[in-house]
Amino acid sequence: MTHENPPGIAGNLTTLDGDSVRNSASKMDLTQRIEGRLAYATDQRHLPGLLYGAILRSACAHALITRVDISQALGMPGVHAVIKADDVPGLNRFGIVIRDQPVFCDERVRYEGDAIAAVAADTPEQARAALNAIEVDYQPLPVVSDAALAEQQIALHNSHEKHGGSNLLARETLECGDIDDAFARCAVVAEHQYQTPRQMHAFMETEGGVAIPDGKGGVLFRVGCQSGHRDAEQLADILGIPHEQVTVEAMATGGAFGGKDELTVQPAAGLLALKTGRPVMIHLDRFESCRTGIKRHPVSVKMTTGCDAAGRLLAHKVEAILDTGAYASLGPAVLENYLDHATAPLYRIEAYRVSGRLVYTNNGVCGAFRGFGGNQATFAVESQLDALAHSLGVEPAALRRINLRSPGDAGSRNQTVRWTAPPADVLTAAVASPLWSRHDTDTGRWLTGTGMAMGAQGNGLGDGLPDSGGGRISLSPAGRICVEFGFSDYGQNIVESITRSVCNGVGCRETDVEVALGSSRGPDSGPTSASRSSVLVHSVLASILPRWIGAVRGHAARLSGHPEEGLEFGPGGMFFNGRQVLSYRELAESASPDEMAASASRDFPVAPDSGQPVGRYLQLQIATVARVAVDRLTGRVRVTDLHHVTAAGRVIYPPGYLGQIEGAAVMGQGMALTEDMTTRDGSYLADNLDQYLIPTFHDAPLQRVDVLDDTPEDDPFPVRGVGELGIEAVAPAITAAIEAATGVRVRRLPVDPGDLLVAMAAKEQTL
Repeated sequence: MTHENPPGIAGNLTTLDGDSVRNSASKMDLTQRIEGRLAYATDQRHLPGLLYGAILRSACAHALITRVDISQALGMPGVHAVIKADDVPGLNRFGIVIRDQPVFCDERVRYEGDAIAAVAADTPEQARAALNAIEVDYQPLPVVSDAALAEQQIALHNSHEKHGGSNLLARETLECGDIDDAFARCAVVAEHQYQTPRQMHAFMETEGGVAIPDGKGGVLFRVGCQSGHRDAEQLADILGIPHEQVTVEAMATGGAFGGKDELTVQPAAGLLALKTGRPVMIHLDRFESCRTGIKRHPVSVKMTTGCDAAGRLLAHKVEAILDTGAYASLGPAVLENYLDHATAPLYRIEAYRVSGRLVYTNNGVCGAFRGFGGNQATFAVESQLDALAHSLGVEPAALRRINLRSPGDAGSRNQTVRWTAPPADVLTAAVASPLWSRHDTDTGRWLTGTGMAMGAQGNGLGDGLPDSGGGRISLSPAGRICVEFGFSDYGQNIVESITRSVCNGVGCRETDVEVALGSSRGPDSGPTSASRSSVLVHSVLASILPRWIGAVRGHAARLSGHPEEGLEFGPGGMFFNGRQVLSYRELAESASPDEMAASASRDFPVAPDSGQPVGRYLQLQIATVARVAVDRLTGRVRVTDLHHVTAAGRVIYPPGYLGQIEGAAVMGQGMALTEDMTTRDGSYLADNLDQYLIPTFHDAPLQRVDVLDDTPEDDPFPVRGVGELGIEAVAPAITAAIEAATGVRVRRLPVDPGDLLVAMAAKEQTL
């Protein structure tokens, strides 16, 4: 439903309420999900000859391996294979950016959970028993656990010569203007330290899948993954076989959020499958997933930000340290995106120096995670703006309005950017939120308060990285309009978006469309990451649908004898003068597959500037208003309401849009209040979800999602990806609401109730 716009907003403001979502939801998809009929990667126990694999993990955070004895395990009941580093026929390394992580450690382990060996047996119990029989001798090494001190400690990767063999993996600095002169002219300066946690993905199905040998030296993988083509390339190198002999089928049910972007169980399962000649399934239990799974990068950052007496931002300095853990994974790309967001892309700042260091430690492995470093940076940036507003004695929204960029302005790195609505309109709608009118309490047990934060999120890989994707449309032999992309659908509702686009473009019904995703044998669409899938799907379909429609209509004209211009697509087939003359199946049977197919590939849209593109061209915005209640007795924080105002292009599938924003927001709530995989001497202090607390339905607040859409009809990029947008501003909105309720600003996440209680008591004593 559309509401009357708050004063000052020219665009269309729409609230995605429950009725509009229910009315537009795909009944087929909802039924499958509710009844649990969508397959998980490990729902394949029917395979003939299936064996169960298990992986032996390091018991030390950092040590030399002096002996691995598998002899006893080889002779145990039900055991068909035991493999270790010597059994890797190809490259014993993997990694998306740097191939620095061993499939099986040969000389050294770098975190508790590093893989040392693997077993295949008739039952999971036999495989686990065999793991216990493998003997490993370690020579302990000093543990690197403090990211701030990592560069001065023993190097975890001596082969990295870029920074002299130290634990510094990457260092970047982004600069603009004369920062020293700008600080000298500031009337107010805010300088604070911020800390964000090591967060766990906690997907429904933990890492798992099956490797199936084809009897000809090749392997088919059915696994949870986010890039079948990229995984197939790495797996071929590990298995030592040609790339065309590896097929990956992504099984998307269970969630990912970045945690399945990197290889997980695939190398061990594939090696065991080739060794035994039988299918091998590996499925990590929750304990193993907690211990070995990819985590969000914890960030420690010092920010210094200054403005003049009128509130105009003049200077901004950032010094950040990101802990990537034992291996690089996607750490260098996360650092780049963190720094991009740390430049405060929503706001004009005269001068900045934004620096970050990415270091190795023995604290597990960190990599891709929803938000990809952006939300960590936004937490600190938005908190800085609130601090400046407090010092100036002005409303935080007023300070933001003074400094917000306008459509047509260059981005924070002087690149062309493309907004879907003026940032000032997003702010205006957030200021008009009904949450501000709620009565705040400052007596009794519960203190309530409302706060707000803004965020920007770009689509695509950014910074000129190769970022293209292709798709294909054809008529299947059964007469279905088959659309293929290499993406996996991990909740972005790509299937529904593709189906809607094809139905709208062709004039057919949903049951006429078949969507095939996630196979490395299909088109290479790039990874399921960076909120890029929706943009590329729209771009590719816009290219191939008209060509495919023309080819099919021409063939139908030749086959039916009717003039081409009079033939129309419709439910089930082609129509002439309102009467069906051919079914889609008849069309498919009367032509070769190539005649009924069209393919295209598109580069992801980047800024049309000369030279190397920087930052993200397609920009989305969000303003989140949070309302919290703080328990005066315990310091516990309860988020009661979240109101999101979004500007992210045209809404193609309302249930998907709403689900992405709300789901991401609850994940951001967990980061703000409860989630942190803390470590001590390289060991995680939590090993299950009874110790690592993610928000439940009981914790989830009431949420409202508004869409501000000024997208013109002829806009070449009307559709954006919103998978990460909802998490962007949640944490700073919650901490702003806590400050409104208690007078205490929290700068270390997750909020510690005990620390908050102490700070509240100290605050009350000074009043």
